[in-house]
Amino acid sequence: MRFFTPFILTLLLYSCQQHKNQELPVAQVFESTLYRSEIADFVPQGTPSTDSLLMAQNYIRDWVTQKLLLHKAIENLSSEEMNIQKQVEDYRTSLLIHQYKQKLIAQRLVNDISENEIETYYQDNERNFVLATPIVKAIFFILPKNAPNLKEVKKWFASDKAEDQESLEEYCLTNARKYDKFQNKWIEVKYLLNLIPGNFDVLEKEILVKKHIEKDDDENYYFLCIQEMKKEQTISPLDYVRDEITLILKNKKKLQFENELEKQINQEGIRKKYVKIY
Repeated sequence: MRFFTPFILTLLLYSCQQHKNQELPVAQVFESTLYRSEIADFVPQGTPSTDSLLMAQNYIRDWVTQKLLLHKAIENLSSEEMNIQKQVEDYRTSLLIHQYKQKLIAQRLVNDISENEIETYYQDNERNFVLATPIVKAIFFILPKNAPNLKEVKKWFASDKAEDQESLEEYCLTNARKYDKFQNKWIEVKYLLNLIPGNFDVLEKEILVKKHIEKDDDENYYFLCIQEMKKEQTISPLDYVRDEITLILKNKKKLQFENELEKQINQEGIRKKYVKIY
């Protein structure tokens, strides 16, 4: 800014490290003056000098812009347009009520949602949880082409026996470049397409019809085992929508609590004759 000289910048940096008993101005817009002590309050102690300078410049620029805009607003708005007292009061009222409700909710509302509540809501509303995309539970791992005992690994991979699956996991934890069970959670098929080399459309069709998929490139073998699948336009499994249902139920409890609070307050106001309806 043209009025913002290097000398003033130096004073600003110095002021961030000194006590603020000297009120030295650093900018002025019409009748408003910005003092360096205000900037010293804004810049945290211990901030490096380069960062202090940048923060000071930004603060002054924002302050000047605000004052210039305020001046233009006063010049161009009518008296009626500038009468914002009601808007301020309405905002203050809404803010205070919100703060009060949040305090009561934190004190009195139990946020824990029971498994029975989740299951009941799911059963009553399962048609609201139709899958828009196929999802699976899967195991995925990558092995280098020089990994040992690959023949044995492929046998374990193709087997559903518990002991073979245990052997495969032990092997992968030692030899795999990547091994992921996705926390045994449902995941969207399209996420898996980014993990395996090949054409996306072809891979998606394979995943939907094959349980075991094996691919390779110049360096690695890629193995994907589909353990469970839910296809598009079918009902989501409960595990997949559990978090969503929990959030829905928490919001319903919150809304119910607020409605009950308003009802009780109105009843109290009438009972204690705080309210008169003419």
